[in-house]
Amino acid sequence: MRNPLIDLALVTGAGMTNRAHRPAGPGHLRVNAATDDSSAEILIYGEIGGYWDGIQAEDFVKEIGALRAETIHLRVNSPGGSVFDGVTIYNAIAQHPAHVIVHIEGVAASIASVIAMAGDEIRIGESANIMIHKPWSLALGDAEIMRKEAAVLDKLEDGLLAIYAARTSQKVDALRPLLAAETWFRGQEAVDQGFADIVVPAKTKAAARMPLLNLYQHTPVDLRSAARSAQASVVDPDEITDPRAFETMLKRLGFSRRFATAVTAGGFKAARGLRDADEDTASTELVQAIRASTAAIRALCATRG
Repeated sequence: MRNPLIDLALVTGAGMTNRAHRPAGPGHLRVNAATDDSSAEILIYGEIGGYWDGIQAEDFVKEIGALRAETIHLRVNSPGGSVFDGVTIYNAIAQHPAHVIVHIEGVAASIASVIAMAGDEIRIGESANIMIHKPWSLALGDAEIMRKEAAVLDKLEDGLLAIYAARTSQKVDALRPLLAAETWFRGQEAVDQGFADIVVPAKTKAAARMPLLNLYQHTPVDLRSAARSAQASVVDPDEITDPRAFETMLKRLGFSRRFATAVTAGGFKAARGLRDADEDTASTELVQAIRASTAAIRALCATRG
């Protein structure tokens, strides 16, 4: 191993061990392992193989072979690299007894897409990508040398097609033109084509869940429709019989938990000030105030809905 490739400094869970003496650079392997061998995390972030001084197959095989984890989370963000290193890494993952969950977090391009196919379960971010294409090579020499190199590339392509076909259940003849065209699959497209199993949805705008957007004059149509949908889940004022329900309503309207709690607590404080008669009277006053406030908010939303 030319460089210290293994970095356990980024611990993502309790009970993880750190065996690295310094962080790994770009294109290096990172492994986090739980001390109880229940799970491990492998990050493939960068190029694959020696040409780019990236993740070496030899190093990867040694590290994954030392893992006794029941579950391995393999996180991928790689533009690809060496076919031979990538296929070796693919086989090392496929042969490991752990349940391997692949997370495509940025891009799994070229040979990195082949590595991703080794997962028992493949998850891809909604905006992440898988790219497949015909293998490349460099050759220097006469026509015979070029023809031999072309034959090697054809055999490499057949090997990649076999891996893709096994994982996607597509026919090789259907996949071959996709490689020739350098095809990119984003999120749901990858799932539709069998290259992934689950789409991890992107975070939606927090504002899109706020019915109060209906109060504005120029709210975009898509946000307005989302606001109406969220508004439908707001508690009806006639159903509110206690401050806790009012707090829930404020949260559904998009207010922060701190704000909702503070407003509700303020209501309790006001109720205590009304206790010059008795608790029943104070509680009745508070419920009426809550219902009036709730009805006012819903009325405002309705005028802009």
